[in-house]
Amino acid sequence: MKCKDFNRQLAMLQNFGEIPVGMQEHMKYCASCREVFEKTQLLFDFVAEERSQKVSPFVTTRVMGQLEEAQRPGWFTRPALVSAMSIVVLILGFFAASLFTNPAPSTLADSTEIIATDYYFSGNPGSQLEEIWLNSYSYE
Repeated sequence: MKCKDFNRQLAMLQNFGEIPVGMQEHMKYCASCREVFEKTQLLFDFVAEERSQKVSPFVTTRVMGQLEEAQRPGWFTRPALVSAMSIVVLILGFFAASLFTNPAPSTLADSTEIIATDYYFSGNPGSQLEEIWLNSYSYE
């Protein structure tokens, strides 16, 4: 028997008490397959031992209760609340954008009105404004 065949039969083995003769003969001469068989047998013995232990029903009830509490949605994850908060943030964003992007239209109107008032109500409007404008520019 080859190691490959041994591993296939080991995977198909239902009861470790009834080992086929071919597998027993192979384990006598192959140390690695014997080690694999022993580890597999230990694993299945451990699983059988764990299955045989009885667990208190109260432990199961407490664990299941904690799992159900963990699966319940929290206050912040409710879809209606998330939608409402999204709308509020969107409205505040548009309001803030309109405050910071549009220049104050009254500032432009106020400066035009001041210039017109100074021009028309000064003693000599034409020459005074021309003099201010001429003095504000430097000639090179």
